[in-house]
Amino acid sequence: LSSMFVPRPVISLAVSTKKGSSSSASDNFSKALQRFTREDPTLRVHTDPESKQIILSGMGELHLEVYIERLRREYNVDTDVGNPKVNYRETISEARPFDYLHKKQTGGAGQ
Repeated sequence: LSSMFVPRPVISLAVSTKKGSSSSASDNFSKALQRFTREDPTLRVHTDPESKQIILSGMGELHLEVYIERLRREYNVDTDVGNPKVNYRETISEARPFDYLHKKQTGGAGQ
């Protein structure tokens, strides 16, 4: 038996239970995500370590909307859905020459 080819996900959404929902809703949420990933190998769920968001990745917008609707209909879990947060970083990549002399003022207005 050869293994099945599973393409990489195309689109990702950040998913979470609505604020103020019960603990049973969050239990149902995790059970549903586990079941969905067992059923569909193209659906991927992971938690972003930097933003602490649950990221749902799939093959298209409609594909993810179907699973969001199934969460609401089959598991009675209302979800907040949005774009994943992106952490921006700036890095000094190379040295640059500079020439600057700081002239410290002592005393009056300096005119």
